[in-house]
Amino acid sequence: MKKIKLEKGKLYFIEEEFIKKYGEKYNIMQNKETTHRPCYYCFRDKKEKEIIWFVPMSSKYDKYLEIYNKKVMKYGKCYNYVFDTLIGKKQVFLIQNMFPTLEKYIKEKYIKDKKDVFVPKKKQNEIIFNAINIISMAFQQNVDITFTNIVEFYNEIYKELNL
Repeated sequence: MKKIKLEKGKLYFIEEEFIKKYGEKYNIMQNKETTHRPCYYCFRDKKEKEIIWFVPMSSKYDKYLEIYNKKVMKYGKCYNYVFDTLIGKKQVFLIQNMFPTLEKYIKEKYIKDKKDVFVPKKKQNEIIFNAINIISMAFQQNVDITFTNIVEFYNEIYKELNL
């Protein structure tokens, strides 16, 4: 397996090996064979720098905007999504579907028209801010609003890191 070095602000695809190993157990979005979707915004864990958080990107902008608006109306805020326009299309980052992994499971960078796809700094900050809020809720307050148990998953990835 070739090693891909994580670069801040870029989008990546995950190895199928990772999906096969953890996908069903932790309810991870499956790779689409023909398009390699979804792609992910990635950032390193604050405490354990070898662990990387993967946040999937979706083109179902309107669907998630409607859900987001309902949550904001009900709770006053919502950390589950970050909306943007990338590569000329409306996209949404699904914080609620994020998961931890390791650099060895990065398959490749997302390249469009021979250029790396880059998330603007302001959106990077928003994704990380929202993700850290959700991670903190899960670890410190035992509140899990993600589709997977990120505390359990993190601990399993941490064990794999230390094997």
